[in-house]
Amino acid sequence: MIIKYTHPELGEDVAGRAGFYTPVEELTIAYNGREVLYVMGTGRLERPCCGGACGFGYVQVPGFLVHKHKWGRGSATPVSEVEIIENKEDRDRIRQALMQRHQGAQVEIWDTHYAQDSGPLAGAEPAG
Repeated sequence: MIIKYTHPELGEDVAGRAGFYTPVEELTIAYNGREVLYVMGTGRLERPCCGGACGFGYVQVPGFLVHKHKWGRGSATPVSEVEIIENKEDRDRIRQALMQRHQGAQVEIWDTHYAQDSGPLAGAEPAG
């Protein structure tokens, strides 16, 4: 599935249910002749059930980069076309490679529900 992916504002906090997350850097990694787009960031839970605040690193993977910054050039927020990674074997191998590269970070690979939800992480909608 190809989606329109709205790139996050790097360094800007995004509020969540129990704290916030901050996208810090946008990168790609090569996989089987394609580029996998991912965002590294930090998160902070302000109201965890078990005590005080805690922080963590994360890697968020929208998918394979199809067409970078297809829309929104100039002052508008850039939007790219990204293909959701649906194959389980590909997802597992990409997750392993990112976990080795960014040890200790939580790795989340988007699936098709990101194109259908309107939640806080929904920087996506179906393309076409």
